[in-house]
Amino acid sequence: MTLPGPLSLIAEVTHRCPLHCVYCSNPLEMQARERELPTETWAQVFTAAGELGVMQLHLTGGEPLAREDLTELVSAGRKAGLYTNLITSGIGLAADRLQALVQAGLDHIQLSFQDSQEDAANEFAGTRAHARKIALARLIKRHPVAFTMNLVVHRQNLERLEAMIALAEELETDRVEIAHVQYYGWALRNLDSLLPTREQWERSLAIITAARERLKGRIAALDLGRVGGISEIPRRRLDARAVPQLRPACTRFRRMPLPGFGAHGRCYRYRSRVHACTGARHSGSGDRSRQRDSRATHAPGVGLPHRSAKRVNGRLL
Repeated sequence: MTLPGPLSLIAEVTHRCPLHCVYCSNPLEMQARERELPTETWAQVFTAAGELGVMQLHLTGGEPLAREDLTELVSAGRKAGLYTNLITSGIGLAADRLQALVQAGLDHIQLSFQDSQEDAANEFAGTRAHARKIALARLIKRHPVAFTMNLVVHRQNLERLEAMIALAEELETDRVEIAHVQYYGWALRNLDSLLPTREQWERSLAIITAARERLKGRIAALDLGRVGGISEIPRRRLDARAVPQLRPACTRFRRMPLPGFGAHGRCYRYRSRVHACTGARHSGSGDRSRQRDSRATHAPGVGLPHRSAKRVNGRLL
């Protein structure tokens, strides 16, 4: 049996990120900045992908804008004949840099949003980013580049799904993706706070179905994304006995410590109700610190030390 060739290449070009999301999919043990593949190696990968018949290049991370050579990476993708998509939080994307990326051959931008309400969005992201994303979305519309708005949904924001879709309409996005968090990395650590109830899930499906019909011809596509992926979790996880539907919302999220962020964009330490996670080790290099896996001692739902906990040799005790 002959398998068809790949059509898309997902290039995770960095693990650095200015956000501090409670559902971050970054691994607990990240690649340091000095171990990232150089521009020339990525260009070779893109060329080889094009020769294999790959059509799409998705630049992701971490935050790909953390790389100073992102314009060169986009240019390499264009030279390889790939449709290039930037998957980004938008932090670090100023007007002049956006112009340079478009001129280098960027075809598409996927911008993530954490909520429709600014305070809640900043809480989930761990930094004051929402207003900057709104401004960037309006800036993107001035350029000849396709624009997808990625709405990340979970237990804490599904009640505002209609308002989130309305925000996408207001920003005149070309496409909307409703993407449920994927339960690995930090989302798995925060599963009890993020996993929707079955009532929330069913209501969200009805809202998305109605929006698809209502927005025909106005938004090119409104994708279910990974909301349907909830069904892949064993049914008992969605049963009221396992996830009580009357359980008070929990906002004591586990997050990866964030000592700083690369060359592009300032890191705002917005830590309202944020608690440090044990096992953190600051690198002191300005990049996000590495995090060793401590699942054996910290399963979801177990209390965490406050960020003022005693620190010895860079580790929280």
